[in-house]
Amino acid sequence: MDTLNLILMLLLVAVAVNFIIFAAKNERVKVIKIDKDFVVRYPRVFFWVCIIFFAMVLTLALNMVVWQNVPPVNLIMVIALSAIGVPLLLISVVWKIKVMPEYIIYINAIGFKRQIYYKDISRVIATKTRIFMDTTLKKYRFSANVVYREYFLKRLDMNGVDVERY
Repeated sequence: MDTLNLILMLLLVAVAVNFIIFAAKNERVKVIKIDKDFVVRYPRVFFWVCIIFFAMVLTLALNMVVWQNVPPVNLIMVIALSAIGVPLLLISVVWKIKVMPEYIIYINAIGFKRQIYYKDISRVIATKTRIFMDTTLKKYRFSANVVYREYFLKRLDMNGVDVERY
């Protein structure tokens, strides 16, 4: 019975990886106008990764409940998948930057909101992988692989923020 579980788990992982690759390639992002309000967020593929992780965790948990023998490998896998899935879920669902005409609202992964006026942003450094934003009170750092990245950088530049690209 253990080989059957292993084969089913490997099959589920293969289908999950294939689905994640498909979802990442086919992200639907509509074209927006630079002068309108918009939301910068992480791609929805993070959300689908979370669904796959939690499906695997649920499968392992149900397996442990039904068979009532808990091998250490299953317990370690449940803990590891949960540790990976929860932060990804918070980033994919909660984290965002709402871009308004006079300010931006930065919402971190926990849900804490901070309103930042463009005049308070001293400079922004945009690299291929990260965006660093220095304000008068705090420094922000996030991935450059966000939806509407270029619109965000253009809006900052339009409002007099020094944007350095590397």
